[in-house]
Amino acid sequence: MTPPSSKTTGCLHSGQGAFEAGVMGTFSDLFRYAVIAVAALSLAGCVTAAVGPEHPGTKVTFKSPDPEKWTGTRVYGERRSIFRCKPLACPENSIVSIRTAASPTRSPDPVALQKFAEADAQRQMAQTEQASTEAVGRLRDLMLVSSRIVKLKEFPAVHWEYKATGSNDKPVYFVRDMVFAGNTMIDVISTSLGVEVARRNSADFVGVMEIEDFAPPARQ
Repeated sequence: MTPPSSKTTGCLHSGQGAFEAGVMGTFSDLFRYAVIAVAALSLAGCVTAAVGPEHPGTKVTFKSPDPEKWTGTRVYGERRSIFRCKPLACPENSIVSIRTAASPTRSPDPVALQKFAEADAQRQMAQTEQASTEAVGRLRDLMLVSSRIVKLKEFPAVHWEYKATGSNDKPVYFVRDMVFAGNTMIDVISTSLGVEVARRNSADFVGVMEIEDFAPPARQ
């Protein structure tokens, strides 16, 4: 197995790949899980078809905001990458996962998106708990803290925050942003033992994300 690389970027054209809502759980066990289950793959040279006015579509490129701070790995067989903060590089142990998939629509209706954020929050929480159980063991007392609609990179997004109790009885915080960028849905999940750290890490990764989107020409 190739060891995790210090820099991982990813690119997606027109929403390719499978989407499965979920979240990465807590920490030392998760690190072992990542080494076992994740094949490291540098995507800096990832090549996709160009997008532009003559080639409508959406291209998403993501990377670590600070390669000296984060180690990135690509999940084998999935459109998902996991970044973990190196020892002593973050105020609290931290993980960020980024998953991409096809968006159900290029332009989500604001009312429908608000309903989705509220009505789907419990289902997303159940999927969060299931994904965490598969990775590191069951969390206790997982609960939704907040849900709202925001704009990220000029695209509509759903922002959820969750809190749970880890196996060591410490609180674990999940900050999740589901961005609807043209043809692509981007799921960013930031996990940390500190809620402000989780929020800042999510903002840092979204901040360096590059999105190129060109809508198809209007029908005559």
